[in-house]
Amino acid sequence: MIYADTSFLFAIYQRGDVFHVPAKKLMARLKEPIALTLLGELELLNNVRRGLADKVIDQREHDSILRQISDDEADGILARRAVNEIELYARARALSKKFTPETYARSLDILHVATAEVLRISPFVSFDARQRTLAQKVGLAVLPRTIGNN
Repeated sequence: MIYADTSFLFAIYQRGDVFHVPAKKLMARLKEPIALTLLGELELLNNVRRGLADKVIDQREHDSILRQISDDEADGILARRAVNEIELYARARALSKKFTPETYARSLDILHVATAEVLRISPFVSFDARQRTLAQKVGLAVLPRTIGNN
């Protein structure tokens, strides 16, 4: 199982995203399903809707992305995972206390990393610098190894 944050998930589906090509290349190499939590789903769907609102994508692409997400879940590429909220928020509070003063991590950064830890999922896939830093500090393997547009 793989944990992917929204910076990676959105890049897979949105062709205009700066990380679309590297996300697709990495996705082609990944052999395990990607965990889809309620947090990940909310953020992904909200980003798709924001793309429509910002006119980054049109209605046709919006609908196509939503269908592809649904198809990927049906095909097992995205696999739903439930998280114990008490354990998740306890872990997130501990990460915040320990790492935020040095990493400037945002609450959502912390929640993604805490989710991967609570679910015991590694690698952690992200293009977000703060999340990558935090994930590395807690000992998760982080992909891609470097961030670039190629």
